[in-house]
Amino acid sequence: MKVNLVAVQAKTELNDYASAEAFHAKMSSLMAEAMREVDGELPTLVSFPELVGMYLSFVPYFWDDLKGETNLEAVGMKLVMKNINRLDEEHRATPETAFRRLMFMEHAVEAERAYVDTFSSLAREHGVYLAAGSIALPPLEDEPSKGGRHVMDETKVYNMSYLFSPRGLCLSRVPKVNLTEPFEVRVFDSGPKSELVPVDTPLGRVGTLVCWDGFHQTLVEHYDALSVDILLQPSYNQKLWNGPCSYDAPGTEGENRLRTTCVSMIQGRENIQYGIEAFMVGAVFEDMLAEGLSYIAQNTGRVGASWEEGVIAMAEKPDAEEIVAVTVEVDGRR
Repeated sequence: MKVNLVAVQAKTELNDYASAEAFHAKMSSLMAEAMREVDGELPTLVSFPELVGMYLSFVPYFWDDLKGETNLEAVGMKLVMKNINRLDEEHRATPETAFRRLMFMEHAVEAERAYVDTFSSLAREHGVYLAAGSIALPPLEDEPSKGGRHVMDETKVYNMSYLFSPRGLCLSRVPKVNLTEPFEVRVFDSGPKSELVPVDTPLGRVGTLVCWDGFHQTLVEHYDALSVDILLQPSYNQKLWNGPCSYDAPGTEGENRLRTTCVSMIQGRENIQYGIEAFMVGAVFEDMLAEGLSYIAQNTGRVGASWEEGVIAMAEKPDAEEIVAVTVEVDGRR
């Protein structure tokens, strides 16, 4: 079966998170650009990058305090100092707990609503499967007896990736299991591996590993054993793509990522046919600089095949907004 696979390499600015409406407008423009690159008559899967929704958790609600700021660390400290006295004793125990409360819990329900409303409506509007990158949230649930949508556990904040159907329904919420230094380990919690569950769709079985999880062989094995056809890896790389490798390996950061990430991990697998890694680029805040080359890869069927052999489409620049799109044949053997 022929399907379109699309990676959105998104470059956002602080103003794109000033309100739910601003966020929707930016994501809508990216979707419109993506759909211009494909045959809309074919089934389509569009993948956005990691943490594309993270700033929705706090920017709209503290806009007057941070609209002129350029450093996330400074923003966090400013908000903590201004608001710490109104927090309960548990959440003002340390600057980190106050930061987590203010940035990712206090407006979690509203932030998720804006994120879901945006990507759900875009999936419906364009009739596509839409992997919405990720957003930082505590566990949420709908329970009528508790007033509807609410936070289930105020001790956890997960980096969560949502997948939407062409009807606009959320099909899965997948947490990031392995966290990176220094930002994530200070702010987020590791999600349970048990929630890495694939989704059956007419395009094939889809599995998601958020960024660093895609470097872990056991997690790729996990999805391959569950007969995943298409592996998604929404990513946010905080190192210069063409700079030195962050873990002292020879070569650049980008070269080493490609040798050890999704495109290389899927080679020779029994079931995974394609991989999509979509990157955030740019700097909403200067200390959150992101670079990467988004790509779509195929499993060549040969163990040890190089990433160059596996990539079938790739972005041209690691710091620019781009759409990477291909039409491929998915084996419908199941």
